[in-house]
Amino acid sequence: MKSFRHRFRIPFHEVDAAGLMFHAHLFSHAHDAYAALMGEMGLDLKTVLEEGRYLLPLVHAEADFRLPMGLDDEIEVTLEAAPPGKSSFGFHYAFHRKGELCATALTRHVFLNRETGKPAALPPEFRQALQESAD
Repeated sequence: MKSFRHRFRIPFHEVDAAGLMFHAHLFSHAHDAYAALMGEMGLDLKTVLEEGRYLLPLVHAEADFRLPMGLDDEIEVTLEAAPPGKSSFGFHYAFHRKGELCATALTRHVFLNRETGKPAALPPEFRQALQESAD
């Protein structure tokens, strides 16, 4: 399975009084990495949303924290696509600082028909791109 890498530094506005990243910001960085991967796969999220056929809500998110991450730490996020479902897709994330695993996360999203609000089958080109990224 191919891995996609995304890097960021923890900014001042994301840390608490102890200088550590507030835990909820992990999902913002996961989302940034997910959006970057989608762009790399030729599936720009802005274009998908502007076409107006689908919504892509987050339906599940989980994280495990192993080591604290602090102000100005350079973090590398590694993403791998999870096996897609009929209408859902997801990603596994690993957050590293200088090679040490600091946190892991998983997100799952569902394609919804914008008009009905009901799950829609993954578009064939989207499924193919996910499967190619997983090979």
